[in-house]
Amino acid sequence: MTARYEPDTTKSFYNAWGAREWDRLESSFENRVNYRIHREILAEHIAPGAEVLEAGAGPGRFTIEMARIGAKITACDLSDVQLAVNREKVTEAGLDGQVTGWHQADIVDLSRFDSDRYDAVVCVGSVLSCVLDRAPQAVSELVRTCKPGGIVVLSVTSRHGYVRAFLKQILALAAAGDAQLAAVDAAVRSGDVVGIQADIELLTTHFFTWAELRGLLVSRDCEIVTASASNFFSADDPELDAALTASPALMDAFVSWELEACRAPGAIDGGTHIIAVARKRS
Repeated sequence: MTARYEPDTTKSFYNAWGAREWDRLESSFENRVNYRIHREILAEHIAPGAEVLEAGAGPGRFTIEMARIGAKITACDLSDVQLAVNREKVTEAGLDGQVTGWHQADIVDLSRFDSDRYDAVVCVGSVLSCVLDRAPQAVSELVRTCKPGGIVVLSVTSRHGYVRAFLKQILALAAAGDAQLAAVDAAVRSGDVVGIQADIELLTTHFFTWAELRGLLVSRDCEIVTASASNFFSADDPELDAALTASPALMDAFVSWELEACRAPGAIDGGTHIIAVARKRS
């Protein structure tokens, strides 16, 4: 990674984005499926009564899902605005009793939280992608706070899968001139998305390969429990629409197909996101 993490820039971006981050996971068919895949994996690995540190908790979508399971959650986020939305949404859902506290903290420095403390440490939604060159330090902090024998659940934006899913748009951006082509080419090769001119504001982030993410976990004395892509079937296909899965039974069937495909060894790099569940060695 060559781009450097600037926490103030990231904090300002998500503070300005505000409650729109809550809406994002319901904003398209692709995002709804992505949300469902993450929920399915969390439901498999977060036990009722588990003490969970949710780092980069954002507006509370996954906080609520884990609270519904019966976990006790300590939520933290860099953005004070996202934390406020999180508290509001969790309280509206009547689940604030499941959250032991909301803390403003950066995942690269979780020193306020004790080592070997939590049954599970969860950092999903591409938070790790935002810390760029500090990703190794962030993973060390996440693993440090997890109990020996506990689990760490991470998700990041996928480099190769994102290019596959959005190739048409990426090629259009690259065709806008020599400087733009150079910026897009550098992003595809390095995974660092920086210097690209687009119609929307782009936060500088790092898009991972599975080899990168796996290496960060294994080198910190974790063993991989499972890994999955997200949106292997469902990314950016204009022919797919929520109306096609209006039947709950059909949606359940589709998600089961998606999960099976996403977990195939050859597919983990092929979706918009990569999700990893790892166990900290005792």
